[in-house]
This record gives sequence, structure tokens and C-alpha cells, in this order.
Amino acid sequence: MRCKNCGAKNDESRFICENCGSPLYDENEEIINENQDDYQNDNQLNNNNNDDKDNKKRNIIIISIISAVVVIALIVGLVFAFSGKSNKEPSESQTVSISVKETEEETTTKKVYTTKEQTTKQTTTEAPTTTTTTTTTVKSFHISVDIDGNGTVSGEGSYESGKKATLVATPEQGYQFAGWYDNSTGALVASGSKYTVTVKKDLNLTAKFTSTGAKK
Repeated sequence: MRCKNCGAKNDESRFICENCGSPLYDENEEIINENQDDYQNDNQLNNNNNDDKDNKKRNIIIISIISAVVVIALIVGLVFAFSGKSNKEPSESQTVSISVKETEEETTTKKVYTTKEQTTKQTTTEAPTTTTTTTTTVKSFHISVDIDGNGTVSGEGSYESGKKATLVATPEQGYQFAGWYDNSTGALVASGSKYTVTVKKDLNLTAKFTSTGAKK
């Protein structure tokens, strides 16, 4: 662009003359920016692309709705078709009267058939009912306790298998309880004065009481 003042040639992007410093454009003259035009073109292109996307989405929704309506219509048609077919089939409970000439005297016998199963006489034989009584026997076991020392024991006796038996040892004055011992093995099975056991077999124990050494 040439300067209107000095006539020097300047680059198109400049607004002031590089030779004399005078303005290259008048104040009322509109400056066209190429970048602004590109920006407007890009916006218009984007708007067109968005419109295309909206149209595609709208078309997909319409096609989906039409497909759903068609499927529902087919299902309803099939249901009505099967319903009509089942209504046309004769019921087995309907009776048919048949007239037959059996003799020369024109004797007419009416035979009524209610179902296909009743065309012949059927004989049903019921199997005898057998009642079986099962008796369950519950085993019982005995618990006995020997006493070694001065004291008493409660809880001995017979118990059903699986029941719990509780033995209680009470020492006399001047004695203390020392423990429960298995007579078959001689081993200590419990040290507390109260011993609870689940009965699974015969059990023979010894309750030991020892002197505390205290004078009466």
C-alpha cells in the first residue's frame, strides 16, 4: 500500500507509513481483517456441521420409533391370530349324539360321548394303601461316679444319647474338690466342681476330695 502523503510503498499489514509516519488509512475508512473473515467462515462451517448432526440424530430417532411401532403391531397381530385359532377349535367337552339302527325294528340308540376317553368303558383299579410305621429306638447310657475322700456328688443316672449330663461335687468341711478322673484311663478329665458332658457312652468317673488340713 502506498502512503497518501509521501507516496512510499508499505506492507499491507501496516497502519502507519514507515517512511514519513503518516496514517495509511483514513479514520472513517473500514479496515478489513482477513483473520476476521476466516473466523466467520469457520463459525458458519461449524454451524452447518452441527445442523447436519442434529438432522442425523433426528432421523435416527424417527426410524427407531417407526421400528418399535412395527414390532408392536406384529406382536399384537400374532396374539390375535393365535387367540382366534384357539377359539375355533372344538372343546373336548362337547357332546355328540349319534343315532344308529341296530335292528330291523328300527330301534334307535343314542350314544353320547363326552370325551374321547369315554368311548370305551375303563376299569380303574386302585392300589391298596400301605401304612408303614417306623419305630426309632433311642439308646441310653449310664453315668456313675465313685467317691475318693469326703464329699458328695449329684447328677448320676441314665441319659439318652446326645443329652447333656451335669455332675456337681460338694466337699465336706475340711476337704476340697481335687478333680474328676476317668476310671478306665485314670486321667484327669475336669478340675472344676461342676462338670457337664454330652452323653455318648457309658461313663464311670471318680470324684476326688482332698483334706485341706484345717482342724474341725
